[in-house]
Amino acid sequence: MAKQGSRGASGPPQFSGEEMICVIYGPEAYLQRHYLDQLRDAVTKSADADVDVLHFDGPAATLADVLDELRGIGLMQQRKIVIVEDADQFVTQYREALERYADGPTDASTLVLRPGKWNASWKLHKAIVKVGAVAKCEPLKAAAARQWLIQHAEADHGRPLAAEAASALIASLGNDLSRLSSELGKVAASGPVGELIEVEEVEALVGRASDEEAWEIQAALLSGDAGEAIEIVTELLELSNKPAELLTYFAADLVRKIHHAAVLLDAGEPTGAITKRLKLWPPDRASATLAAARRMGASEAARLLATLVEMDRRAKSGFATADRNLERFGVLFARGLG
Repeated sequence: MAKQGSRGASGPPQFSGEEMICVIYGPEAYLQRHYLDQLRDAVTKSADADVDVLHFDGPAATLADVLDELRGIGLMQQRKIVIVEDADQFVTQYREALERYADGPTDASTLVLRPGKWNASWKLHKAIVKVGAVAKCEPLKAAAARQWLIQHAEADHGRPLAAEAASALIASLGNDLSRLSSELGKVAASGPVGELIEVEEVEALVGRASDEEAWEIQAALLSGDAGEAIEIVTELLELSNKPAELLTYFAADLVRKIHHAAVLLDAGEPTGAITKRLKLWPPDRASATLAAARRMGASEAARLLATLVEMDRRAKSGFATADRNLERFGVLFARGLG
């Protein structure tokens, strides 16, 4: 039997990469994505090869199709992850059959169920924790969210975060990790790497850098018109007095979403599930982002993101200016759309 990772529904999971069935559930979307990424990394490391990831839309999926995918391994393929999104109806309809599968699952694939709710008293739960893991994704309490912010500020952005500044973020935004992560990125982008983020910086930027301001530059990029993108950048810099580093963050956030959407589209995930997972809203913004993902593709989006990160690094090191970098990036983005 394969070595399992975390077997309970409390605390962060410790994936071994040999889990045959996993359940990732709960209302905290950021943790769901984070745990799914951790599982994918662990399986890839365990297999020592590329791992194919496939998505099924739970309400439309049949058990036969999912099991066929789990058991069907190509000649060159060693491991596969099969994810059933919005799996509540799927689990309800096929729970007894899933119990039988859990008694003897294939060790060549990992089944991931992503329902909204889960019952630890089920026989299915007990069968799954013997061969895999169950991860519950609940909102963090204020103290845990504050510690999470402090850790991620330095690990992800290279800037230490004062405890008072972390508390100010939570007081302003609540404890939704997706929103906290987004706003933390905006604040961190406004100053140099290594500089402490104080509460005054949070109070000055959070709320002022609204979603509408972010969308203004993102919409200009998505238009594919480099001239329009440069015009919007100039307007925000000179007339609205927005920091160039903040606008760089807005551009990077868009390219990350395009890359993530392109990867999920390539994996066959339904557009509705992608929209929900990446929080693409309202519908016109979701459509524009998904259209860009189809036109650009995952590899080009990854290349553009790496280019923008390098531009930002050079600007912060004094080798270029952030405003000039944004103008150059507008041209590169338009070319990437084709």
